[in-house]
Amino acid sequence: MSDTPQTSETPERPSMSNGELFRRFGKLVWPFRWYLLPALLAMIVMASTGGAIAFLVQPILDKVFIEKDAFMLYAMPAIILGIFVIRGIAFFIQAYLMEYVGQKVVRGLQIRLYHHFLAFDAGFILSQSTGALISRITYDANLLKEAASSVVSNILREGFSVIFLVGVLFYRDVEMALIALVGLPVAGWLIYIFGRKMRRLSRLRQELMEGVTAHLEETISGVRIVQSFRMESRERARFRRITKDVLSNHLKVAKVRSISKPAIDIISGVVVGGVVLFAGQAVINGTTTTGTFFSFITALLMAYAPIKRLTGLNNLLQNSLAAAQRIFELLDRKPAIANTSRALPLLPLHNAIRFENVRFRYSDDLPWVLDDISLTVRAGERVAVVGKSGSGKSSLINLVPRFFDVTEGKITLDNIDIRKATLHSLRSQIAMVTQEVILFNDTVRHNIAYGPGYWSQKDLENASEAANALEFINDFPEGFDTVVGDRGIRLSGGQRQRLSIARSILKDAPILILDEATSSLDTESERVVQDALDHLMEGRTTLVIAHRLSTIQSADRIVVLKEGRIVEEGTHSHLLSLNGEYARLHRMQFREET
Repeated sequence: MSDTPQTSETPERPSMSNGELFRRFGKLVWPFRWYLLPALLAMIVMASTGGAIAFLVQPILDKVFIEKDAFMLYAMPAIILGIFVIRGIAFFIQAYLMEYVGQKVVRGLQIRLYHHFLAFDAGFILSQSTGALISRITYDANLLKEAASSVVSNILREGFSVIFLVGVLFYRDVEMALIALVGLPVAGWLIYIFGRKMRRLSRLRQELMEGVTAHLEETISGVRIVQSFRMESRERARFRRITKDVLSNHLKVAKVRSISKPAIDIISGVVVGGVVLFAGQAVINGTTTTGTFFSFITALLMAYAPIKRLTGLNNLLQNSLAAAQRIFELLDRKPAIANTSRALPLLPLHNAIRFENVRFRYSDDLPWVLDDISLTVRAGERVAVVGKSGSGKSSLINLVPRFFDVTEGKITLDNIDIRKATLHSLRSQIAMVTQEVILFNDTVRHNIAYGPGYWSQKDLENASEAANALEFINDFPEGFDTVVGDRGIRLSGGQRQRLSIARSILKDAPILILDEATSSLDTESERVVQDALDHLMEGRTTLVIAHRLSTIQSADRIVVLKEGRIVEEGTHSHLLSLNGEYARLHRMQFREET
């Protein structure tokens, strides 16, 4: 059983400004600027076609329908067709290039996030749900892709369209154009208000989706526990509660979206009505032509259409900005355990591992898990660490590969503080076999050969034979190419453990950590696995945590922990003669086994 406590979520950081988010987003897309430039030109061309269509209304009405100009009658359809062909080509170039950039940006982000996750310290990983971390790399990254590929491009395209159409308005009639633009400040203010509301709702929705992903990951991976304890109804109820909150959030988002468009429509209606009144009088008085009037009205209506679409696009942009903030917050978080600027590579262990006055706790507000631990493990020695649950055994061995760092004191390998060594050189010297065997949904071959380097078939067979695994591997129809299933579900517990031992044998590291490697096995499987472990421990410096004391009687030394302190130390027979904590644990276990 692990001594690691559950820690709380990291407090939420203050919201980043839009300027900072856009600056950092700009750095992500800057490497693709040579794709963005033609896409931007295509947007401008496409936006200009809208202005051209509105501009052509005047000659169509005045020249074709009123003056009955035959040349213009045949010229206009060709011009209109040409405009729509150019519009279609421009749309294709813009849409494809922006999608290309968006997909490239999201892939790069997902790779950066994944690299970052693998560098995080165990303390942070344990404080987060798996679903929450998966949500960042999938759901949030894809929301940001929408900003890179479609939202920003559409906003730019609609913005250029408004500029060209406003140009047509002023070209046709400056006075009417000034009347028509009265509604723009009001529309801009509404876009800002609705966008701010959407930003808050989007952040909440992404957090709620984390909860959904986390619940699904927990219940699907633990479905056997759910079914065996007949907790299906409870988990269904929890899922209904979680999705109810998601539904409530979606309805609030729908309300904002449903209000924003009619609000812009009302402003458009007021402005268009005013322009019709003013321009209609000008036509009646003969100060403007019917074609000019209709060209102006067409441009005005076409101008307010992209403004209305800008409201919806801004709402989508706020979704992306909320996702961007969550992603950047995670990327800004520095791993608590990392190489120092002067970290040096460690040479293979030659002398000893030393714990020097080590104290450790998981955070400042939690009690000490380890207190004043001083211990020397000589090279090649087998040292077992025992104690009741919660005594600090797992915490002690997790400090050696720096899954956590000591709070006080230090741990040295050959008199070098491990915090001054590179993580790569430190962890390269350590192989681990734990109670919870981690196998990947891959072949037996790739699970054993998991690690840098190349191993031949003979290497795999030798490691498997030493781990007492070769026989059952050869019994599989596909041998080493057999897929073990998710977390090795197609194998028995003993088989999984022996593959894990074969993996450690192949790594051939000088330091070996065994964390209750046989505690979950039946007696027969334990014998086979223990025999494999004996092969693995030969010639290696070994730290063993054992639940069954019978498996560590042959250890060179046994260290007894109680409430985070070393209370006894010696061989099996010596500790029994002391009639202390070890003898008490031994008697208790002997009675339980009897």
